[in-house]
Amino acid sequence: MGAPIVFQDPPLSERHITWHLKDSDERAAAYIAGPAPCRWGPFDSRGPLAPLSGPASPPPGPPTNPAEAAAMTAARRRYPLYATITLQLLAEVINSRLFTTVRDSLGLTYDVSFEVTTYDRLRTGWFSVLVTSYPDKIHEALAASLQVLRELAVSHVTPRELMRAKRTLLTRHESDLKDNNYWLGLLTHLQAPDVPLKRVECLRDLKTMYELATIDDLYDAYSHFDFSDSAVFTCVGTSGKEAPPPPDKHKLGQMFGNLQQQQAVAAGVSSVDWAAAFSKAFGAAVQQQQRQQQEQQQQQHANGVSSPVNGVAPPPAQQQQQQPKVADPMAMFTAMLAAAQGA
Repeated sequence: MGAPIVFQDPPLSERHITWHLKDSDERAAAYIAGPAPCRWGPFDSRGPLAPLSGPASPPPGPPTNPAEAAAMTAARRRYPLYATITLQLLAEVINSRLFTTVRDSLGLTYDVSFEVTTYDRLRTGWFSVLVTSYPDKIHEALAASLQVLRELAVSHVTPRELMRAKRTLLTRHESDLKDNNYWLGLLTHLQAPDVPLKRVECLRDLKTMYELATIDDLYDAYSHFDFSDSAVFTCVGTSGKEAPPPPDKHKLGQMFGNLQQQQAVAAGVSSVDWAAAFSKAFGAAVQQQQRQQQEQQQQQHANGVSSPVNGVAPPPAQQQQQQPKVADPMAMFTAMLAAAQGA
């Protein structure tokens, strides 16, 4: 198969480029790209793979006790399909987060996607993010997309996200089984000596491997990506009568936080007790609300409108002032988030 793939290391100025096309229509698109793990074999291996010594055993089922967990995890990760399945599930989770954050929450784009491109015979791969927007928002959309990629190290994948990714990929697989082109893709290189890990057992155990994947498996794959500025490539292309102004790095830093600092502390934040954090945040928000209500009642007492005088009820306007203010759910939720992030 030849020598292993060796990536070049261009200077930072060549990793991040921007170009503008003078045109009557205003459009903008941005790409983020970088190396990705291989589809077959260990994630960190770029060299030729040795053939299997025998038939691939079916992946073990879920463990029945903690003592079996480590052994079954090791056996599952030795299975030939492990890298392929894990990369597909990770890509699905990242796509969901990109769509939810960059499109729905921030409103910076109508279309954003993450894709991992890998091959059977070529011992390399790459990831890419494509986001489209308006010229004046494209740099914010690019920074937000990069933020989502890096934030996965701190904001851990939830069981619900993993279950949704499994359901999506399994549904797509069952639907694509009706397509001849999909079958040709599954059968391609099935007996090729250059792809020794692709065996007929992989077709048999495809669904089982989806069902057995865990969150730790996704982070096993995620740990072999590098989303730092010195590792990724970005390209911003715009069109219009005039080129948009260059990105304001200070503004982007304020909007999306210090991304490099988040990556630096990610290794020390292996897990977060979000239940305890939100419980603490909710308690703090309730206490703050109670203090505000007490201050309002004291102010009403000072104004002499807290109780009827000589059995005569106060005017309706004063009655309305005496009613306790109902807490704003959005304000309480914002306070909870702020406290949880600082926990």
